[in-house]
Amino acid sequence: MTTTTLIIAIISLLYASVAYWRSCSKRDLELLRAKQEELTESLLLVVEQAYDASRQTLRQTAEGLHHLKDEAVEGLEQPLERAQQQLQGLERRLEETAKVARDTPVAAAQKAERSLRVRVYRLEARGSLLYAKASGVLAIRWANNGDFARAEQRLDQATALLALARETLRAYHAYDEQFEVVKRSLAEATSAVRAKAQDVRQRIDQVLADADKIVGTLEADETKEAEQRP
Repeated sequence: MTTTTLIIAIISLLYASVAYWRSCSKRDLELLRAKQEELTESLLLVVEQAYDASRQTLRQTAEGLHHLKDEAVEGLEQPLERAQQQLQGLERRLEETAKVARDTPVAAAQKAERSLRVRVYRLEARGSLLYAKASGVLAIRWANNGDFARAEQRLDQATALLALARETLRAYHAYDEQFEVVKRSLAEATSAVRAKAQDVRQRIDQVLADADKIVGTLEADETKEAEQRP
């Protein structure tokens, strides 16, 4: 083989190698792009499913608030009205955000969904606390009538509802201290009812006051979030 022929063979081999490398790179790039699109679609599907779960939670919370409003428990009219108004606003915001999720970068879509989910949980917990407060009001009625057994039952209900609200917000510790305060005052009120103590009314009133504080905090946090909407 002459030198010229050898050079031509080497050049041909180099061109063939470059062509093969480009072909492989193109295939790899297409495969990578397909994998990225598949991952993006999966992540967006998770976001959509999370929005569906939040919708269901809001519907259930709305039904609960409506039922509690029908009970016409003294002292709950205004906080119930504000909760219902904020729930309606949150429903609208959720639908607006969910509608544009697929046209939003995945990271931004996930961040928006997580932010709304916290608000949904907060409102759900608020509903449970309002039910707990209603049980406390009814406990006072029974205690005033001398029916301490039924008063204790109502306080037991309030304790269960408090635990439910705390479980709803288990991942968010900003409210832990206030939950503990209500838990302690409920335990003290329950002990007073069991002992038929003279300060039963004062003990249950303290439960209602402590519950009002955490409900007010949750309401204020939702108001702040709603005002910060872009």
